Amino acid sequence: MLSLDQIQFYRTHGYLIVEEFLTEEEVQLYADDAQQLTNYCYEQGDIVSDWGCVIEPLGCGYHDDDQVTQQAKSDRPSYLSLRAQSAPRALPLCTLDKFGLFAQQLLDQDQPTYLLNEQYIVKPPHSDSAQFAWHQDVLYFSESQRQHSIVSVWTPLTSVSESNGTVLVEPFPDPEYPGVYRGAPDEKGLFAARMEAGSAMFMDGRLKHCSSGNHGASFRVVYMPQFSVGRIKREGDILAALAIPLEEPTWVASAD
Repeated sequence: MLSLDQIQFYRTHGYLIVEEFLTEEEVQLYADDAQQLTNYCYEQGDIVSDWGCVIEPLGCGYHDDDQVTQQAKSDRPSYLSLRAQSAPRALPLCTLDKFGLFAQQLLDQDQPTYLLNEQYIVKPPHSDSAQFAWHQDVLYFSESQRQHSIVSVWTPLTSVSESNGTVLVEPFPDPEYPGVYRGAPDEKGLFAARMEAGSAMFMDGRLKHCSSGNHGASFRVVYMPQFSVGRIKREGDILAALAIPLEEPTWVASAD
């Protein structure tokens, strides 16, 4: 559970780091899943040039297209069943019930919350080109779709620092106008996240962030589920991504 202070920090600055969010066993679950999907993608092409370092479990081709149906993208039991074909059932349950629980606390609690997307961000060793320019996740969606608040949970499965391509963040510059940026990134307010495996950074969809290449000798792997308030759809009532409903919350934020 998040405290009221943590929730307020997130709303003021656009991000929140929760250390030791995942247990060692949970980190290993996601690391094994990432390894399996990465190996598959390497059989199809290059992780950096062909996949852009981003591997979506239901979108990378590991599952046949006729398995990744609209029902699998929008129905909890169907999603759990499909994901359990390539990973222990405990993994998708952790995504929905642990990651999702914390995301719900940071989003509008008066409206249903959905799993919007999940991806592994894999940077191979010595891959200077494996970098992401400054961006805001919300801008991947159309203007009409941006009415849905989203939170991304950037969760390293290996230790991260400036040397292996961690994320560089510009917190919201003005607490009076959260999410509003009026110019180029302000170097004075930037920080690079140094995090251990299993820690998690919750990021508002409006938060500006980027990352450099991996100069280290090992793979840098991050798991990032995203959650939205309401289902995000395209024209024709087609889902923009996933829309797996989370269970209704039964908690109250802690004052500690």
